[in-house]
This record gives sequence, C-alpha cells and structure tokens, in this order.
Amino acid sequence: MTVQEPWWTSLPSQVRERIDEQLRQRRLIHAVVLLRSADGLDPRPGLYEAQDMLAERLAWLRSEGLIEPDAPPAEVPHLREKVLAMTDPVVAVEARWDGDTQGWYVRLYAITQRPSPHHPCFDEQPLAGFGHGSDLRLFSGEVPPWPEAAEATEEGRAVADSIGVPFYFASPDVPNDELPRWWDLQADPPT
Repeated sequence: MTVQEPWWTSLPSQVRERIDEQLRQRRLIHAVVLLRSADGLDPRPGLYEAQDMLAERLAWLRSEGLIEPDAPPAEVPHLREKVLAMTDPVVAVEARWDGDTQGWYVRLYAITQRPSPHHPCFDEQPLAGFGHGSDLRLFSGEVPPWPEAAEATEEGRAVADSIGVPFYFASPDVPNDELPRWWDLQADPPT
C-alpha cells in the first residue's frame, strides 16, 4: 500500500497520524475504531473492510521499518524474577488462551492469593504472552500443533517448578477461552 491510496489521503492529517500511532504499537482494533469514526470517508467502511484497509497500512509501515519492535521473548529466569518480586503469595502458574480478530494467543499468569474481581480468594498477575501468527494458520494447515501453547507450557511449567507451585493449562491442544480457571478447581475456602 502506498501512502497515496485515495481512502488514506481523504482522511484529515491528524486522524492519519493517530491511526499510524496505533498501528505502530500493533493496536489494529484501536486504529479501526479511529478510522470508522473519522470524517472524510464516504461511504464509511464496514468493520471488516476497515480491518483489511488498516492491515495493508500496517504491512506498509512494517515494510518501512516504522513498527515498534516486539518485546523480547519471555525467558524463565526473567519470569521467575517477576514472580519472586510479587508481594502476594503465588499459588499457581496458569496458561490461558485468549483471542481477538487477529487470532489466538496464550497468556501466562501467576495466580496470587488475594481477593480480586475475578475470585474471592485469588487474583491473576500477567507474566507473558505468546503468539505465533493469525488464524490464517488454520486454513493453511500450519496448526495444530499450536507453537504458542507449547512455548507457554514449557515456560510456565519451568517457572512453576522453580518456585514449587502447580502449573495449569486447561486446554493446551485446542484454543478455548471458556474453560474453568485454576481457581475454579480449588476447594471452597473455609468460612
């Protein structure tokens, strides 16, 4: 995509700058919202059309070297340091599927013993995220297996073992974000 695409040049410069700022941080959904709410496009693109338009823009920004680099991959020593720095007791390490319009990824959490909006006795503290591509991998036969699940399992289990707590991943083989959490399987706390 060139910067001279008619739809792009019809947007006010401030909107183009804000969209590019979101795209440089790989926030495609935020950029879609900006594009769809901006004046200057007639007709206003639908959700999927806006997503496709901005995916092209993102690819162009990437080809120009204008995208912020990915965070370095999670490594067990760093994750272990994060867990040991937590003030609340860590009682488990959990991997969970998460997804958006771009595909599935796995989040790794330290489960701490403290009340939260999620549970009366436990909370989650993010440790790392693992993603290896979009859902197009399903159509091309690249998955399963899911490399992000294998990586999260390996790293999560190593961190859990190093601090002596259980590791839990409800569905390492199939993306599913609706399965019970680690804390759902724990006995009810004494009253």
